[in-house]
Amino acid sequence: MPLFPSAEWIAEFCRRLAAHPDADDLARALDGIYEFVIDPAGPLTVQHRYRLAIRSTGAGAQIAPMDGAPELRLTITADYSRWRQLISGQLDIGMAVLLRRVRISGDLSGLTSQLSSAQPLVQALSSVPTEFLEQT
Repeated sequence: MPLFPSAEWIAEFCRRLAAHPDADDLARALDGIYEFVIDPAGPLTVQHRYRLAIRSTGAGAQIAPMDGAPELRLTITADYSRWRQLISGQLDIGMAVLLRRVRISGDLSGLTSQLSSAQPLVQALSSVPTEFLEQT
C-alpha cells in the first residue's frame, strides 16, 4: 500500500486513472500537465510537489508521473489534512474549492465546462489503497 505523499502513490494514482473506463474522454477533455501540491500540516513537515501528464494520443489516454518544467495547465494545492480528506472521500473537491480549502490555479478558462470530465480524477483519488503518515 503506497504511502501518501510519495512518488509511489502518484504512480499508482496514474495507473488507476489510466485504467478508468473513461480515461480516453478524460484525456481529450483535460489534456495537459497537472501539479499536485501538498502543503505541510499535521505529520507532514515539508511541502511535496508532484506533476503528472494527462495526454490524449491516437492510441488512447497516456497518464503518467513526470519531472521537468513544461508549462502547467493546472496546479491543485491543499494542505496534507485536506488531501487526506479528498483521498478518503470525506471532502468534495467542488465544495472544497468554493470554501477555499483547496486552491486551483492555472488555466481555469476551460475547466468549468470540463468539470464532469474530471470525475474520473476524483474516483481515482479514492481508489488508491493509501497508507497515511499517521499510520506509519
